[in-house]
Amino acid sequence: MVTVDYSRILSFLIGSSGYLVPRSFNENIPISKTMHPYLLGKRNIYYFYNLEKSLYGIRATLEVLKNIISSEGKILFVSDSPFFKTCFYHESTINYIKWKRSYLAKSKDVDLVFLTNVEKENLVEAHRKCLLLVGIGSPTMSKVSYPFNLNIESPLLCFWFFNLIYFACMKGTKKRKKNQRFVSLLGNAKVKEVKKTCKSSFNLNLKSNNK
Repeated sequence: MVTVDYSRILSFLIGSSGYLVPRSFNENIPISKTMHPYLLGKRNIYYFYNLEKSLYGIRATLEVLKNIISSEGKILFVSDSPFFKTCFYHESTINYIKWKRSYLAKSKDVDLVFLTNVEKENLVEAHRKCLLLVGIGSPTMSKVSYPFNLNIESPLLCFWFFNLIYFACMKGTKKRKKNQRFVSLLGNAKVKEVKKTCKSSFNLNLKSNNK
């Protein structure tokens, strides 16, 4: 049963063909059996995502992304899209690379990796380094910690996906700054917001002191 909260987003995903599983370049490669619990079925040459199950993975991905950034963890985006580089170039904890063989193996340790072009080779490299993975439109769930099952090859959904990631990162950054601590001679302390004093009460205090 679809809740009212999810009905609109499901209608949007269906209308944008988000249920289509991206086809691999080599059409002879069968889809992994680990994907079967996340699928509704197949028609002709196309497999279909179960979008209700996809929503849980998408929500979990955004939540863990926000939490890792708020705790000053490191994020790595592996993608052919330059969007991540242009939007997060000023963020020291967020990096972006175009995948090439052995790039992941040589990369520095990170807390979460986004794979938007999931292939057998980059999965093997990620598994060897025991990286926490988000698989975007992945053809397999093997050791993919957070499945983001959605057809982002659709231009509209691609734009929607980038906005989701961007705002999740900004929320994590804002949360990190809110909980930021400063170091003084007396030790660590949280930064507190200074409340503005009401002018009327301030004037009353002055009058009482002058009496």
